[in-house]
Amino acid sequence: MGQHYPFVNYKIDGKVVTLIMVSESGVATPEMAQRSMAAFKQRLQKDDVVLVAKGVSLAPIFIGAKPYVEKLKDLPLHQIAWGKVEM
Repeated sequence: MGQHYPFVNYKIDGKVVTLIMVSESGVATPEMAQRSMAAFKQRLQKDDVVLVAKGVSLAPIFIGAKPYVEKLKDLPLHQIAWGKVEM
């Protein structure tokens, strides 16, 4: 059995983007973020993925395509109806 991650399919500019909550350590360095992103994209067989982590100040960190990150930067995480995905 794998790990469970909170996720949600979220519409941005008419596209369905999958937001996946990961630990900050999963995106702590560019290499870790790239590895995490590649693993989720492969598992989900989807390119429209944004990784979400809570930073030290509990402010959200968004990792993904710049247009998606720009649209999400002010989104409060508590307003999202998170589900779970197993990896």
